[in-house]
Amino acid sequence: MAETQVQETTSLLRPSQPQYVFESSIARARKRRVKQFQCCVCTIFLVGVTAAVVITVAYSINDNDNPISNDNSTAIESDVVPLESFLVLLNSRNWPLNDEISNGLDNITTDIQDALIAGKKALSEKDRMETYNPSLSIDSPSYRHQKAFSFSEKARNLSRKGYAEEYATRYLYGIQNDLYELTKICFNDGTDESGPDYCSPTPSESCNVYQKYRSYDGSCNNLRHSALFGVANTPFRRGLPADYADGISQPRASRSGTPLPSARVVSIEVHRPYYREDLKFSVMLAVWGQFLDHDITATAPSRKNNGDTISCCGNQAYSSPECFPVLVEPSDPLAKYNISCMEFVRSAPSPTCCLGPREQMNQVTSFIDGSVVYGADESKAQSLRTFEGGFLKTYVTKDNRTLLPISHDMADGCNRDDERERGRYCFLAGDDRANENLHLVTMHLIWVRQHNRLATQLSTMNPHWNDEILFQEARRLVGAQMQHITYNEFLPILLGMSWLLRKFNRDSVACVPGDRIMKQFQLSPQQYGYFNKYSDHIDPNIANEFATAAFRFAHTIIPGLIKLLANDSTSPEYVQMHKMLFDPFALYDEGELDRILRGAMNTSIEASDSYFSNELKSHMFERDTKQTNESKKCGLDLVSLNIQRGRDHGLPGYVFWRKKCGLAVPHTFDNLREVMDRDPLENIKSVYRTVEDIDLYSGAVSEKPLEGSILGPTFTCLILDQFMRIKYGDRFWYENSCNWQSFTGEQLNEIRKTTLSGVICDNADDLSYIQPRVMERSGNKNEYTNCASIPKPNLKLWQDKLNRLRVPTTKLNVITFK
Repeated sequence: MAETQVQETTSLLRPSQPQYVFESSIARARKRRVKQFQCCVCTIFLVGVTAAVVITVAYSINDNDNPISNDNSTAIESDVVPLESFLVLLNSRNWPLNDEISNGLDNITTDIQDALIAGKKALSEKDRMETYNPSLSIDSPSYRHQKAFSFSEKARNLSRKGYAEEYATRYLYGIQNDLYELTKICFNDGTDESGPDYCSPTPSESCNVYQKYRSYDGSCNNLRHSALFGVANTPFRRGLPADYADGISQPRASRSGTPLPSARVVSIEVHRPYYREDLKFSVMLAVWGQFLDHDITATAPSRKNNGDTISCCGNQAYSSPECFPVLVEPSDPLAKYNISCMEFVRSAPSPTCCLGPREQMNQVTSFIDGSVVYGADESKAQSLRTFEGGFLKTYVTKDNRTLLPISHDMADGCNRDDERERGRYCFLAGDDRANENLHLVTMHLIWVRQHNRLATQLSTMNPHWNDEILFQEARRLVGAQMQHITYNEFLPILLGMSWLLRKFNRDSVACVPGDRIMKQFQLSPQQYGYFNKYSDHIDPNIANEFATAAFRFAHTIIPGLIKLLANDSTSPEYVQMHKMLFDPFALYDEGELDRILRGAMNTSIEASDSYFSNELKSHMFERDTKQTNESKKCGLDLVSLNIQRGRDHGLPGYVFWRKKCGLAVPHTFDNLREVMDRDPLENIKSVYRTVEDIDLYSGAVSEKPLEGSILGPTFTCLILDQFMRIKYGDRFWYENSCNWQSFTGEQLNEIRKTTLSGVICDNADDLSYIQPRVMERSGNKNEYTNCASIPKPNLKLWQDKLNRLRVPTTKLNVITFK
């Protein structure tokens, strides 16, 4: 017997078994029979496998869930999700997506009145318990976090009604045999006398169909649903029914009924700090995203009856029923500070005039209308006006620069005694969250200056216009420009890009078909003429899943260090992100506004993925202190709070949103290998028990991005659906054609010259050069340009064309005309 020595250089395909010199005839015959038997067995096996494959494929084609393949060997490893297959999927759906809702019942049972009484008693008991509940320390990160929420007096009163409704529902369901057999009971849209007093019949709102200007609260935009569609202080819309642990209001639990893993554990294990820059885009992308978000969403928080904050990590005997703190494990890094939970208060319930699952309230309009600048109600808007020349109020500094009007409220979570002693205060704006970070308050200032600049130009051309006309015309222009910037500069980055996406260090443009989503759904601004697809059947209300998860994608792209850049651009200063929170005082210093703007336009974002900066995970709302470690006020974990908020709102798990969007539905963790990279998936597997338990936020940010985009398929679907609704469902959309409210075709052509770079140039202090597309980093095809060269609208087209009127006069009984 001869044997071949296998060495490192031996071919891997070379047989390793011994090679015999001879075989006997008996052995050869026996081997031939064995081979024949093996061939027979193999043939039978292959026929069986083929039949099984055919049956499986046929079943998969007819399976509405469209499960992802279990064969990991055939999965294509790629950093992105191919766009072409996603476009095919989009074409197979009806857009906007249909909301899955339960209908109310017309019949009112005899238990209703008892339930309503029980709801009022529960509200009184809540008030009693919260009188013993301590408020948060004014110097704590949790206090600043709660103050970061906008909360109006109207929202507070409505939330109390919503709370009573919730506990009336709980009472009614509690006396039934089967909770899940009951359907939501509504009071016939406020016309049933058996319902609560605030649902009593009221005169229908009278809408002037010829009204030229928007209402502040969004009412009368939709003439069919004048007090509901897009209106402030109404419930968020839901794409899927709420998934509460008890079917009514308790935060989402595991599919098995057991508690989900702590949101803090998910944050630590799944969303670890990792630094990977995306050199294509600038922090201005995130700045505009937040400014826009505050224009269309403002979730109402739960508060005490007197408006005070609620403490949830203190004495549990006096804990508010609205508490839902984030549990901190003993192994958590925060445990060394003797922290066992992170403060978290539930979002306030919204009244619906129904007995059914809990809903949350949006305090602002769902339209891109500049409510972030002017406020979402008339009283707020009037408090910000001078009532002279159409101007908004400003504060004039000693060096004759205009800032936002100042706030003297020392309990607003922003004002500080040390700054007050210097005569410096935080600011007032159309949205109460303006002071949350330095970039955000800067954007607020830019747009208040833009309004006043437009009012000045309009007054010069039309000196006969009074204050009201000047104010409303400037407001109308600001809303139009915000809409154009959003759909012309911001959305193409989110939904996929073509000419905007460039290969650096090359002269040619990368031809990526991503803009096909924008064109396919007519989201891109018109090149000329009007947009004629408005429909009063489309509900533009902001979806709960959009406000609570999808539009929080930007948190993953915020870098830990933010650049401040002087005019010479040779000596940048870097500031930790958390030090820019509730610290707007730099704007009082000359030159700081421009440094902040330059820094935002020249700081790269972090890559959009499942990883987050440690600034967001450990230092949110933290304020530097000289106190010892024992009494240190640790910062909050924004990722934990995002996950907890989704559970608070009863958002169904991640896989159900994939099914909603028509995407392949995973049934096991291994099914996700085609959707997520290996490391994020392994981290998810280590935390969740089943794929159905994965939180929407964690699952969607962990997806591979679509080709040419920064988002994965699930968030792309939800964001696409919402922005279609905002455009198609807005009667006052700037490109709509209505004789009594529309811009002329020539005026529209001027508005289409609007860019965020042009608005910044016009309203910064002393900014001379800028990249034309400020949400992208400067570089190839986006080089610095003199501000004077940036195209801007010409407002001469807003000048009234007044013809000389012929006035009749009487002379010698003969009527003549001058």
